Order: sequence, then structure tokens, then C-alpha cells
Amino acid sequence: MNTIDITTILGSELKSRTFARDFAKYLQNMEIRQAQVDFSHVKSVTRSFMDEFYHLLVRKDNAQGIQLELTNMDIQAQEFLKAVKVTADAPRKTASLDNARFLNPATFQQLSEYLTTL
Repeated sequence: MNTIDITTILGSELKSRTFARDFAKYLQNMEIRQAQVDFSHVKSVTRSFMDEFYHLLVRKDNAQGIQLELTNMDIQAQEFLKAVKVTADAPRKTASLDNARFLNPATFQQLSEYLTTL
């Protein structure tokens, strides 16, 4: 299995979704299907980077069909990844209007009176 120091491709500050997309393109261009990704030289990572990275490359059903093993992630990167996994895999809630009550004030005064009660 190839080991890739992610900082040699993207630098030490993984700031945005674009960085994750660039890394995915790099893996595709190099025809890498399986790799160990080393985060030991990463200085900072954003949640947006980790969100895109997870959806493009880490999630088991990723469209690229790439399998990655992530190593040497600092605590911040680990926490971002954990948060992304929880939100990505959580069931979606949909709003329902079944029990909704709609306000239809006849005048601005009625609307104003209602808003003061909130």
C-alpha cells in the first residue's frame, strides 16, 4: 500500500473544500485506488476540508472507489472527521406542517402585538 504524505501534495494547511477536491484529482490522475494518507506534517485543517475529504474519499461508498487509511491525524483533525461522520450518516429529518399554526393578522398592529409575545 502506498503511503502519501498529504502535505507534499497540498501543503501543511488544509483550508478548504478545494484542497480536498485537488487531492481526489491527484489520486485519480495517479490511478491510486488504495493508499495510506499520512497527516503527521499537517499544521491545521478546517471542518470544510474534512467534510469534503470525507465525502469524496473516506466514506465507504465514495464515488471514486478509493480506499484510504488515515494515519497520524492530530486531535483537531480527528474531531472534525468524527463530527463529519456523525452528521453525514445521521438520518435526515424533514419538517412537517401537520401541526403548524399559521398567523394571518389583519393589521400591522395585530402583527406587532403578536410579535411582542414571543
